[in-house]
Formats: sequence, structure tokens, C-alpha cells
Amino acid sequence: MQAHESATPTAPAPGYPRAHQRGVEALYAVGHRLLESERISDAANVFRLLLREAPTDERSWLALGLCHERIDQLRIALELYSAGSIVAEPSPLLHIARARMLRNLEEERAARLAYDAAIDCASLEQDDLSALAAHERDNP
Repeated sequence: MQAHESATPTAPAPGYPRAHQRGVEALYAVGHRLLESERISDAANVFRLLLREAPTDERSWLALGLCHERIDQLRIALELYSAGSIVAEPSPLLHIARARMLRNLEEERAARLAYDAAIDCASLEQDDLSALAAHERDNP
């Protein structure tokens, strides 16, 4: 299960006007629908647009990374999750997605560090994400 697929939707990044947030939400919904319909290339184009419009919204990083996972471009997915974990910080989900990619690429030490980063940045309201990261870190 991917971090994107197991995530509950988060609020759009703060600091954008309400009309902009509605546009971001509409684009995200379209991209998500395309992704569910296996129209990966079209979905990726929508999520790339969203990265330009709302770069601090973790969902676009997660979704674009997932598009690349689906077409077995794991290194590109890893780079997206890594960049997103910096730009959309704090984001335990991006650190978890990054850790999963690192583990898939058999980079266990780096994966454990990414899980630790997820645990460290999870807020008290995100105890479930902290627990998920700890569980995955300790159970390869």
C-alpha cells in the first residue's frame, strides 16, 4: 500500500486565497480520478501543474510520485518524495513514501533514516503516522 493511497486527505496548504484553494482542490480531484482510471500520463500532467500552483501541498508530490511508481520509475518517484519532503515540510507521509521507495530499492539504512524523519516530524495529532512509520521501520 502506498502512502498516498492510505492517506486521508489533508487540507490544502495555507496562505493561498480561497478561490485558489478551490482551484487546487478541483485539479487534485481530476488528477486523482485520472490516476484511478489508470490514465497515468494524464494524471501526472495534472499533478505537475498542481506542483507549480501549490508546491507546499504534499498531496501533489505524493500523487506524482505514485504516477511514477505505477510505471516503474522508482528513482524518479524517490526524487519526487525527497523533494516534496523538503518543500512541503513537515510531511510524515512524504518521508514514509520516501522510506518505502528506498526500501524497494534495497537501501535499508537510508530507509530507516527516512522512517525516523517521519516519526520526528509527525505532530501529536499524527500519532497514527508516527506509529505507522515506526512499525514499517522495525518490520522490513
